[in-house]
Amino acid sequence: MKTSNIKLTAITCVTLVVMQSVFMIIPPEDIRLFNMAIQPLIYAVLAVMVYVIMGLDQRPVRKAYSANMTAIISVAMFGIVFLLIAFLFGAGANVMTSSLPVVANNLWTNGVVLVLGELIRYKLIKTANPQNRTAIVFVLTIVLAYGQMNALRMLLHGNVLVSAFFFESFFRALVISAVASFFAIEGSFLSVILVSFTYTMATHLVPIMPDVAPLVWTLIICGLLFVTAVIYYFIINDKKREVRLREKRMARYAKKPILANAITAGVICVIIAFFVGVFPIYPVVVLSNSMADTFERGSIVFVERMPPGEAYLRVGEGYIIHFISRTRLEYVHRVVDFQHDADGERQYITRGDASYLVDPAPVPQDDVLGIVRAQIPFIGYPYILFQAIFRAFS
Repeated sequence: MKTSNIKLTAITCVTLVVMQSVFMIIPPEDIRLFNMAIQPLIYAVLAVMVYVIMGLDQRPVRKAYSANMTAIISVAMFGIVFLLIAFLFGAGANVMTSSLPVVANNLWTNGVVLVLGELIRYKLIKTANPQNRTAIVFVLTIVLAYGQMNALRMLLHGNVLVSAFFFESFFRALVISAVASFFAIEGSFLSVILVSFTYTMATHLVPIMPDVAPLVWTLIICGLLFVTAVIYYFIINDKKREVRLREKRMARYAKKPILANAITAGVICVIIAFFVGVFPIYPVVVLSNSMADTFERGSIVFVERMPPGEAYLRVGEGYIIHFISRTRLEYVHRVVDFQHDADGERQYITRGDASYLVDPAPVPQDDVLGIVRAQIPFIGYPYILFQAIFRAFS
């Protein structure tokens, strides 16, 4: 059961990440089909798979009542704050609920997926053993939040997106997911769905919204969620003070896994050094579609570093090279020909495989940084995403 839970969590998370990443890059004409059919179907299959493999658990949840009461208090606080903010600052029509068909569409494309995602979260967290629960909670929190970040598609496609709107899409989804996971650890499914559904679907179902900036509204929701988590923590934390102090003293004298921590830190340092470009092989993220016939935008290519003065001996026609252009920008293009300058130095004529035109300026051999040796498609999209985020905030 323990091993099955870990494997099932990994399969579920990978599937959800791949599905959401596909949503980020599919053409606009296919979005409706994806939202109406493909996404709900995949979530439903995963939910059924989780409950079939892990089985039904008839054991009562020890702190279900406390969790449910906390969730109800949180929903009540949300309603009171909603009315108060609307009274103080006014309210306007919610463009996301312009008609009943739009509301029904929101319930199907967002509400059904949300409920199925919470079923998956609750079951996987409840069946996790204490040794692996923290990791499972962390991964599920990130993955299920990522599944709600549909507005990030605008960043990946280069649309203008103000920082407040991005903050609303990214940060709010992460906070809601974290509080839902917090309730799932010791609470009931009712408390999980009350908190998650209320704070996620409010903007998709309520016909009017307070007339405040999206960033302000996001901060209000995140503040309410923080208060909810604090209330829940103090309600379920029913240990006596002496017991907590005794556990704290015991933890102080527990053996620390020094070797394991050292190995983990070493592996992390090696990974960071690799991506920074310390080793002879270094990664480069493809930022455009100029090489679309060979590798797509979002791929990571692995480049063999070129020592100074060796390009003449090692680079020939047909090689894909990483180089610096005259404008001091870096490119990954194919060598299609070469020529010599007035001093007899070789210069390479380059071109993207998706273009019929060669690059406007030849590349001197001293500007060749390396030769592309391999590639992995799509996994460079997180870098493109963070680059877009940086541009949005700049």
